[in-house]
Amino acid sequence: MLQVRNPRPLNLTVYLIVAIMVGISFISLPNEPAKAIAIALCVAFGLVHAFGFRLVNTPRRLAVYFVAQIIIALALMILDSPSDVFNLFFYILGLEAVMILPSRAAIAWIIVIYLIDSLTALWSRGTSGIIAVLFYGAAFMLTAVFGYALRQAEIARRKNEELLEELKSTQSQLQEMAVAEERARMAREMHDSLGHRLTVSIVQLEGAQRLIPSDPERAARMIGTMRDEMKEALSELRRTVTALRAPIADDRPLDIALSDLSQRFQQNTGISTHFSVSPGFLRLTETHRLALYRAAQEALTNIQRHAGADNAWLQLNADDQKITLVMEDDGRGMDEYSENSTGSGLLGLRERATQLGGEIRLAERPGGGTQLIFTVPWPKQGISP
Repeated sequence: MLQVRNPRPLNLTVYLIVAIMVGISFISLPNEPAKAIAIALCVAFGLVHAFGFRLVNTPRRLAVYFVAQIIIALALMILDSPSDVFNLFFYILGLEAVMILPSRAAIAWIIVIYLIDSLTALWSRGTSGIIAVLFYGAAFMLTAVFGYALRQAEIARRKNEELLEELKSTQSQLQEMAVAEERARMAREMHDSLGHRLTVSIVQLEGAQRLIPSDPERAARMIGTMRDEMKEALSELRRTVTALRAPIADDRPLDIALSDLSQRFQQNTGISTHFSVSPGFLRLTETHRLALYRAAQEALTNIQRHAGADNAWLQLNADDQKITLVMEDDGRGMDEYSENSTGSGLLGLRERATQLGGEIRLAERPGGGTQLIFTVPWPKQGISP
């Protein structure tokens, strides 16, 4: 029902006019009793506005409020008849009606107030009051226009405040989402990079422990390999914590980075690793290179941990629409792999694929073993030959 509740500009206007009317009552009225009554009525008008206007939230309270204010304004008009000084209170009521009511209800109350004001002028002045009635009509029209403009300005101000609060809330939510996304990314980085290095190191350490009595030289070489892996892990940890940079962020092409990864994996684990890439493979953006590289790292880590395989295959293929990385092994197959399918490694790969609009598929390899297919569409920008 109400358009604007307790608008500050209107409140200030009413209190200022009441103060002026008190001063006029003190100066213009001829005797002390009349002055005292007029001042009391002006103060009463201001108090009714101060304590009653903000409670106007139903039609009944609205009617009570306007009737009370009209009675006070009429008393002042009669007390100062035939002067029009206190007629200003009727314009305030018209302004309030426009501020707080829908257009039709506001027009109805303005008409009622105008008629009361006009009848009072005709009663006190007779036919000479007709000019005053015409003047009142123009004044009430001007009051309605001014009140409507003031109402729209107040509504716009409050909407701006609400939008500002919503913007602050949205900004806070976006910051929380950014923090959560960054935490998830750091978790993937830690798992994919350090997990791979530490897994290789553990296998080397277990092998060296078994070989120390029978073949100490080979055990020493394996410990040396483990030491190198641990150094690389420490370097990657520092990069992740400080700069969150990828280990392949040196702008190496993905096929070269995957070829090096395959060779190191074979040397460190003894699992024969076969890498192939489609001819004329284009260079990728850093985001795509990192996602595909991490997918290969995670697949090799899972093969080493769970598959019990003798051979592993990495195939990097591309067509006009997508890039596909196929990772296979000849190990125990899906039963053993599925036990770990909900781990953070595969979860991280799914998140990487989803962020790039791709997917991963886990299936049995023809001939035995497991096949993991990581597919992402070509990036729209950032491809270079």
